[in-house]
Amino acid sequence: MFWLVLALVVCGSLFPFHYQAHTPSWADGWALLRTEATYSRSDMVGNVLLFVPYGLLLATRKPRNRRWLALLGGAALALGLQYLQFWFPERHPSVTDVMLNGLGIAIGLGAGLLGAPLVQRMRPVNWPRPQFVLVASMLMALWLVYRWFPLVPALDVQNVINGLRPLLHWREIGAVELLRNMAGWLVFLRLSRYSCLQRWNGWRIAALCVAVVALQPWFVNNAIGAANALGLALALALSRVLRSGKRTLLVTTGVLAVSIVATALSPVEVRWVGGFLWNPLESAGGSLTDDSVQAIPPLIEKCFLLGSLVFFVRYLGVSHWLAVLALGAFLLALGWVQQTLPGRTLDITDPLLVLGMAWLVRPLFERVRVYPQSKPMPLL
Repeated sequence: MFWLVLALVVCGSLFPFHYQAHTPSWADGWALLRTEATYSRSDMVGNVLLFVPYGLLLATRKPRNRRWLALLGGAALALGLQYLQFWFPERHPSVTDVMLNGLGIAIGLGAGLLGAPLVQRMRPVNWPRPQFVLVASMLMALWLVYRWFPLVPALDVQNVINGLRPLLHWREIGAVELLRNMAGWLVFLRLSRYSCLQRWNGWRIAALCVAVVALQPWFVNNAIGAANALGLALALALSRVLRSGKRTLLVTTGVLAVSIVATALSPVEVRWVGGFLWNPLESAGGSLTDDSVQAIPPLIEKCFLLGSLVFFVRYLGVSHWLAVLALGAFLLALGWVQQTLPGRTLDITDPLLVLGMAWLVRPLFERVRVYPQSKPMPLL
């Protein structure tokens, strides 16, 4: 987890990786200290959020002296990445960015230390599927972050009104957009059966989903889309139909896979484009654009959907390597088909995400054999 977080921090700090030779000098340090950068609200939020996961990981460091060393290391990392930006002219190094990164580390550390006792009290060792609680809960958290991004509250009546207006455009809902939202909520509902909310009944989970949607307008530049609201309604209705039975998880996985394919190929206008990018997150339809903050939600959604797909496939009994090979081939084939669509270029972002998610969940399925109270995994 540490190396994944570190990779995301470096990627977010140096993207789009347009390297240019630069001769280091003492003047660089003076320029770094004196640079006066102008920031939009999204830039400031992005610099803070980028280092929050690093701070959360620091909360797990023991003893405390190592935690302080890791905290100093995080500050040195932020400063070092700002200095490296002199070799990437599209970036603008500034000591203000270092301060915002440090604020993100402090926020993550504080949240981790405050939440640690609560997490310890909720240890689900006696639950039916204790080994899956953490990963399922984290995937659900990704969906919440995606829906509430940029996580900046807005106590503004006009912002709420603007956030409710898209509900009036229900006639403009596209079939693919509706399918994507329905699949996302259906996966969210299914994950709740393995998460820290697995003891909640269906009505409490449904109320939580409605609350998540209702709170969206209370965040800056966020709104309730008509497709999102209707997709939630369809997911809740479908989940009631699929409450039990061995094929329930298989149906959910199938709907998720179909939504990934439909989203990737929509709109369909066949024309060979070709090309392959080895640089992750740099495709024309990729996750990062000129506005890095606005590009974060699609990346979060990808992590949620692909991570859930890996989790469900493994839970259905597919072995680790077979799941990696099958899902990797599926995404590469889907990317190859995308090359026939204008404005699309195949890159390795999705296969890399699948590899990372499969590596993260692999120990969980190995623990199924060592938990003495665990029974064979039912397809629920």
